[in-house]
Amino acid sequence: MSADDPFRWRRAPDTPDPASSGPPPPSPDHADAPRLYGDGAHSDVPGLYARLRALGPVAPVLLERDVPAWFVSGVRELRQVMGRPEWFSRDHRRWNLWDRVGADHPVLEHVLCAPVPFGEDGGERADAVGDALAAVDGTDLRDLAVRVCLERIDAFAAAGSADLVADYARHVPARVFARLCAPGDDPSPFADLVAAADTGPGAAPARRRLHARLTELLLDRRRLPRADPLSLLAARRTPADPGEPALDLLLALVHGQATTGDWIAGALRLALAGDGPAAALAAGRTTVPGFLEETLWRDTPARNTAGRWAVQDCDLGGRRIRRGDLLVLGLAAAGRDAPRTARERPRVFFGHGERGCPHPAPGVAAAIAAAAVETALEHLPDLRAVPSGPDRGPSPWAGGPDRLLVAFTPRPR
Repeated sequence: MSADDPFRWRRAPDTPDPASSGPPPPSPDHADAPRLYGDGAHSDVPGLYARLRALGPVAPVLLERDVPAWFVSGVRELRQVMGRPEWFSRDHRRWNLWDRVGADHPVLEHVLCAPVPFGEDGGERADAVGDALAAVDGTDLRDLAVRVCLERIDAFAAAGSADLVADYARHVPARVFARLCAPGDDPSPFADLVAAADTGPGAAPARRRLHARLTELLLDRRRLPRADPLSLLAARRTPADPGEPALDLLLALVHGQATTGDWIAGALRLALAGDGPAAALAAGRTTVPGFLEETLWRDTPARNTAGRWAVQDCDLGGRRIRRGDLLVLGLAAAGRDAPRTARERPRVFFGHGERGCPHPAPGVAAAIAAAAVETALEHLPDLRAVPSGPDRGPSPWAGGPDRLLVAFTPRPR
């Protein structure tokens, strides 16, 4: 990860210096642990989950370069990890394996590209972002999302074909967030949000540009407040350096962009599959919100998340967890056994407790996703999937398709 990436990382000041104390002794539990990477993991994700679950609700797992971690797939254990920040921190600076993980480790760019803001002092800072989002009127949000969806569809409707991932699902959340956060401002800088939420080489430069733009906007809102979320955030979070609240917002936007885009893409793929859920939606036996919830159970956008770091030695799910150990939250694997109720869904997929997603974020994501699915099905006549071969394939980390080629009756401009 680039040293000047806003999503920078570093070891926590109160953790032992690995150069002086040496690496922690390897855990015997990880001697033959399953690998969460490589061809085997990607080619048979359900089989990998079955192996891990057979090892218990907390299982040893190896990340790239055989870095050990713990895979948490038990619903009860996930609640403990997500709901007890005094035991399990989001601050990745606490990792006890920095001696084995350099700046080029794949997990850092692929999974750990999260700054510290929602870590140790994350409650107050997440609340500030949440309060700004909570001020958005639900009707206004839906109207805005539908307008953005129609604009995207108009761009390719005359062609009679599209990639609903690259042309639609990835762009709708970014454009909604841009107009939501800074209505009336030039939305073009927010185009970087699509790249910033990716894991390619352009991600770090895009994050730098977007962070700089958000910092400028927050300074502007301090001088001349408006009736928008940025002004609320600027008023609530008033450190001398506006780059700090800008980083908080950047974190929320990047993760919101990635998960909402994958949620939309996965729901559209399911809608075009023609199986039970798609038939129920077409026949009116389920609602779009209910269909989106079904998509979460079948193909959650963030299948696994790394994660949490143990603040102290403790026992979890029959395993001895050491201070600084990394825990991977097995959201998709846990979702297979979680009670399928409206109460459990957000607990499993969005987290809970004071270190979960900022309170309004799941509702904002759901509103955008619902507008995207409804608008695409309504305004693209005879929409059908076009076989395109394998996309990025089953991934242990991200859900949703990498591409979704479709054809439909062209609509004159």
